Amino acid sequence: MPEITIDRLAFGGAGFGRIEGKACFVPYTAPGDVAEISIARSKSSYSEGKLVEIRTPAAARIPPVCPVFGSCGGCNWQHITYDEQCLQKEQIFADILWRTARVEAVKIAPLLRADSPFAYRQRIQLKVHYSAGTLSVGFHRAGSHFVVDIPDCCPIAMPALNAALAEVRSLILLSNEPRLVSQVDLVASPAGQVVAIFHYIGHDRQGFASHLADAAKNLVSLHGISIRSGRKSSLQHFSGPERMVYTLPTCKGDELEVHYTPDGFSQVNLSRNRAIVAALIDFCKTVKPDSILDLFCGNGNFSLPLARNARKVTGFESFEKSVQLAEYNARHNGLDNAGYSCMDSAAGLELLADNGEYFDLVIIDPPRSGAADVAQKLYRSKASHVIYISCDPPTLARDINILQQSGYQVMHIQPVDMFPQTYHLESITFLQSLN
Repeated sequence: MPEITIDRLAFGGAGFGRIEGKACFVPYTAPGDVAEISIARSKSSYSEGKLVEIRTPAAARIPPVCPVFGSCGGCNWQHITYDEQCLQKEQIFADILWRTARVEAVKIAPLLRADSPFAYRQRIQLKVHYSAGTLSVGFHRAGSHFVVDIPDCCPIAMPALNAALAEVRSLILLSNEPRLVSQVDLVASPAGQVVAIFHYIGHDRQGFASHLADAAKNLVSLHGISIRSGRKSSLQHFSGPERMVYTLPTCKGDELEVHYTPDGFSQVNLSRNRAIVAALIDFCKTVKPDSILDLFCGNGNFSLPLARNARKVTGFESFEKSVQLAEYNARHNGLDNAGYSCMDSAAGLELLADNGEYFDLVIIDPPRSGAADVAQKLYRSKASHVIYISCDPPTLARDINILQQSGYQVMHIQPVDMFPQTYHLESITFLQSLN
């Protein structure tokens, strides 16, 4: 079997090295490892390897905390020190931005680290499989739909979520149809309240709900239950809070309350979310935007903290429930200058431009697929500044390239470690118009 020395980590989580000059990617290796591998797949320009044995461990290699690490696909880098994880993320990020968008490394700030590399996730999606009397509750194996059971806890989840795991298992088993539960979403509030959403794929939702209600009478760690079947909008609430709340700093130095629903989008790492908002506030103290356009606005998480110092805030979001929350959050915090609409962000941008409405600052917070359609049309907003919040470096680099071609230049970028133990990376890119 071939031997490889791992030079660095690659986006996607695998270690990178070369065998006879040919690039090879090997998951669960660390920079500096000398490893024996087998070739799982060979392409013309690269190979994918499978780790067989570590012959000489890297200095940064450590024992993983989780007993199912390596089979569970939830984490990539528990076998690597947190210092090394951060160093590798900085290098991966800078490399992607240079290769695709020619962004110089000098414009990229050092990685803003997590407060804690574990116990940071305030929501998790547990996959469920029941067969022959055996229940598995956990996460998919990497590249597979096989459910890896998590018997006790997930180390990257908040303690309140782990405390609820045993009750989730009991509820599934005590329901009348455990094989028809495909997923359970667990969401914890900052105060530690935990709500569970059971995904039911059968036809007798009322019967399932009745059994679940009977089994849920003596819950301790779960504070609320809902059932989802079919469409995303089809959610039946049974008990506990329908909304949760966290606080964020504002440009005035006070705090505002931001409400969200367990079934809607919310940032998984509330501590790093506050850090991102603080960075936005600092930027706006300098550029002093009078009007702000928030695209992919969600529940108003990024624009509401800036609204007290602006004349007008407008937001677009395609998920109606999030728009309703953004409107509620604006009114709840007395921000009558902020208004949100349910509309595709690119379409909303064009509509405003057609009506002669322009903005000083545009905030973009797209999903992982990025916002190429928005980037191509953004010049029509006549915005002097843009803040692009990204959770995917490759699509960020693609969209920065588009924005640069339409007259925007990168001022600086702040990468943020929102997802320790994984290769995923959040970032804030600040751009200004040259026109």
